[in-house]
Formats: sequence, C-alpha cells, structure tokens
Amino acid sequence: MRQKVSGSYTRAGTARRCGRGLALEIAGVEYYITPEDLPSLMSERPADVVNGMGDKEGSAWLSPVIQQKKQELTALIQNRLYVLSLKDISRLQYGIRNIVKIHEYNHG
Repeated sequence: MRQKVSGSYTRAGTARRCGRGLALEIAGVEYYITPEDLPSLMSERPADVVNGMGDKEGSAWLSPVIQQKKQELTALIQNRLYVLSLKDISRLQYGIRNIVKIHEYNHG
C-alpha cells in the first residue's frame, strides 16, 4: 500500500504593504521583502527576506500550487515555509485590503 504525503496549513501571521515593501508579521517578528526585491519576484527570481535591521533571514519565491501557473508566494524563514497567495498580494498592492493572512505549511 502506498502512503500519500499530505500537508496542512495553519495561520502564522499577517502581511501588509509598507514603506519597506511587503511586511510579513510572523509570531510577533516583522520581516520584509524590500521594494527593490519585489520586481525580481515577478521575473521569477527569488527575493531576500530581511529583518528590521536589513539582515537576511530567508528567501521568498513564486511557486505553483497545482498547475504551472504561479499562484502563491512561498517564503522560507528559519527553516519554516510560509505561504501567501498572489491574489492576496494583489489585493494589498491595489489597496483593496490592508492586511492579509500568512499561512505556515506543515508537511505530514
């Protein structure tokens, strides 16, 4: 019998647009994807995730969920995977929402 690998998502924090780019608040700590790095994401290159001092804490990239189309932003911060949908990022960018949820991916 084959086992199916599954994962689950739990709420981990929030994301918002700010003067430093995209602010990710996770477990009371703020991380940022700087405005300079946001365009690199759209050209399918990874971006640095930095802390308030500008020190690198991880990486972020666009990744597909099921199809080849990029549908989410995935961030690897301190060996944990966090996910934010591109739909939510667009809502932040266009001012439709001020804050959106970040989920942590927990593999089975």
